[in-house]
Amino acid sequence: MPSTAVRRWAAGAAATTLLTVGLAAGAPAGAAPTAERRPAAAAAMEVRYGQPGLYARNIDTLMAFYRDGLGFDILYRFPETGPGVFGTVVMGDYYITVSTYDVVREATGMRNIGRTWRKQSELVVLVADVDAAYKQALKAGARSLMAPKDQPWGERSAYVGDPEGNLVQLSTHNE
Repeated sequence: MPSTAVRRWAAGAAATTLLTVGLAAGAPAGAAPTAERRPAAAAAMEVRYGQPGLYARNIDTLMAFYRDGLGFDILYRFPETGPGVFGTVVMGDYYITVSTYDVVREATGMRNIGRTWRKQSELVVLVADVDAAYKQALKAGARSLMAPKDQPWGERSAYVGDPEGNLVQLSTHNE
C-alpha cells in the first residue's frame, strides 16, 4: 500500500483509538447530510478531534450502506478506482472511517484483526425520526436487532447491524 494511504489511515485510526466519539458534539438530531462533496485535499485539512473507524471486507458495500441507509455522504475513497481499501463517510460534523481488514493488518502488523460477530461497542446515529431511519436502514441491507421503542430515559431508539455486523443505534430524544 502506498505510504500516503498508510499515513491517512493511521491518522484516522489514531484519532479513533484516542477518543470515544458520539454525536453529542456532532450534527444535531435530524441534521440533513451535507449536499456538497468536499475535495479530498480540503477534507484532509479539516480539524477533527476523533472519529470511529470500522473495518470491512468490502469498504464500498459498507460506505454505500451508511450513504443509502443512514444519509451519510461519501467524502473520500482510496484508491479512486479499483478495489477500495480506505474511505470516509460524513454527516454534518460526524465522520466514520472505513478500512479493509487487510489494510489494517498490513499497516499495523496486528494479525488478530478480522471479522467477528462479538461486538462490544456501537455507533450511535442521532436522527429526527427513528422509525423512518430504521425502515430505511433495513431497506439498505441492515439486519434488525431491536425494533424502534421508547426508552425509560426519554429516548426512542432502535438497533440494526450494518453489513459487517457492527451495532448501530438509531436514537432521538422523545421528550
